[in-house]
Order: sequence, then structure tokens, then C-alpha cells
Amino acid sequence: MKVKKIKNIFDKAPKAKFSNEWKTSAYMFKQVALHLINGTRGSGKSYLASKILRAGIHENLYDRILFITPSFLSNKKQFEDLGVAEEDVFKPEKEAIQMCVDIVEYERNEWEEYLDEMELFEKMVNSKDDTEFSDQELMNMEGLFVGEEFVKPTWKREIIRPPQIILVLDDILSTPAITGSSGINRLFMTNRHIGELKRGGALGLSVMILTQTYSTTAGHGIGRALRENLTELTIFETKQEKQLDKMIEETGGAIDPVKFKLAYDYSMKNPHDNLTISFSPKCPTLTFRRNLNEIIIFDDDAKECKCKKGKEEKRSMINSRKN
Repeated sequence: MKVKKIKNIFDKAPKAKFSNEWKTSAYMFKQVALHLINGTRGSGKSYLASKILRAGIHENLYDRILFITPSFLSNKKQFEDLGVAEEDVFKPEKEAIQMCVDIVEYERNEWEEYLDEMELFEKMVNSKDDTEFSDQELMNMEGLFVGEEFVKPTWKREIIRPPQIILVLDDILSTPAITGSSGINRLFMTNRHIGELKRGGALGLSVMILTQTYSTTAGHGIGRALRENLTELTIFETKQEKQLDKMIEETGGAIDPVKFKLAYDYSMKNPHDNLTISFSPKCPTLTFRRNLNEIIIFDDDAKECKCKKGKEEKRSMINSRKN
């Protein structure tokens, strides 16, 4: 084999990388997410989803929680304290996904209007001459006056940030909401790019989908191309070995199949136990979780860890072996 170095014509990198990642605590899942929760009927999918949502609410992650589901009322005990507005719950009809995308884009427009007003306000505060303003800016100034008083713009929420929205899809298999014409393909492929901002970046739309079936040949399930865009996969115990093998095979490019099986076998001890796999975790030590709160750490993942939390856990693992 012969190696030849060429002139560095590919060394120019973009000034900044695209990122709309929400600020989260050390152990919270990265957001914007695409999280599939898969389990048979009665396994505990809705209960687990409600726990994840409550953790997000505790961290002030969500400005709005949207639902597309035919069973919101029947699951009311799981979700009634999440503060979901009645107008943010949609039946799984063909137009439902686009309606949710429209909400994100409406929120985007309001955010950008606020930023425009703030820029104009700052310009007015620092200006010494009216000639510095365009005709359009002079017209827009009228909106910054309440009577004769010049007022600083205010954002509609207490936390001043781009709106952060999560969409939960529950019990939508075999409904019009999951057909190709519903927009679900675009949602799964581009959810982090929804709500593009004129200043760069996008709001993104975090998505959580609850299904009883990981894949199906009937054409009503989540297609493989969509499953391969997941950021998180949560699975409950399955008696269908072929389904488990399919999960292991499909995730083999990102997740070591041996680790997957070991983590799965360890996790399924009691009814309602589950395993969550993160495909792009903040730290390699956060790839596998049992029942959300129990992290499964493999030795080679611990060695790859460079974060403070992971180093503490690695020392803890070493000390526990010594003892």
C-alpha cells in the first residue's frame, strides 16, 4: 500500500456548526430528541413516557407539549398533571402532524418578531439621530410605544429563549397519522430542522413515539429508514426473538450487538422493566439505562469517558471491585 499526502484543499471548516441542542442536566437525554418507546400492550409505555416528560418539566425543558393520540383521555391519569393544553391534543388524522409543525413555525415567528423588536429597541436606546432608521424601522417603532411611553419589548414566557416543544405520538399505528402523506417521514428525517430561524439554526421539534410494534410488514409501522434516525430507543421485554434480533441487527452500526444483548438480558428482571439505548449520548457511559435511572456501564465505555460525572463513576466501579 502506498500513501500520498495532497495539498490541504479540504481544510476550510465552517465558522460554526449547526446546533439547536437544548440545555439539559447531566443525566437527562439530549434534546432535540427522536425517542421511540416500544413495548406490548400493558407493558408501561405511557407510564414511562410520563416520567420522562415530568423530568423534562422539572428542568423547564418544554414550553409546549403536543400530543397526537386517540387515547389521551383514557391515559388521563398518566398525563393529566403535565399541563398539556386542550388545544395541543390532536386526533391521529392525516393533517395532525402538519398542524403540529405549524405550531412550531408559529412559535418561531413570534420569537423572531420579539428578537426584531429587541434589536430595534436597542438601536433606539443607543441612537442619537433619527436619520439612522429606515422607513420600515420608523413604522415599527410605533409598536414600542404604550401611549406616550417608550417600553422595552417583553417575551410572552418567563424564560427568554427560543421555544422548546415536544410532540408525543401515542397509539397512532394503523391510523392516518402514520401514512406517508401525513408528513411522518419528513418529521422523522428533519425534526431537528423544523422551525428554521432567519438568524441561523432552527427551533427543532423533539419527538417521542410510543408503539406496540417495532416493525411490521403491513405497511402501517415505523419504517426502517425512520427507525435509523432515532436518538433514543426504549424497549420492554419481548417474547418475539425475531423482533429483538431485528433491533440488534438494525442498531449494529451504532451499538455493539454483544453489549446490546448483555444490557437487555440484565435489564429484564421484573414486569415493566425496560432498557433505553442512546445512540449519541453525552458520554459513552450513558449509552445504556435500565428503567431510566440505572446506568449500565461497560468497561471500554468507561475508559472512553472524558466528562467529570463519568470519571467519578469509573472510580466508583474500580473501588467497588477492590472491595
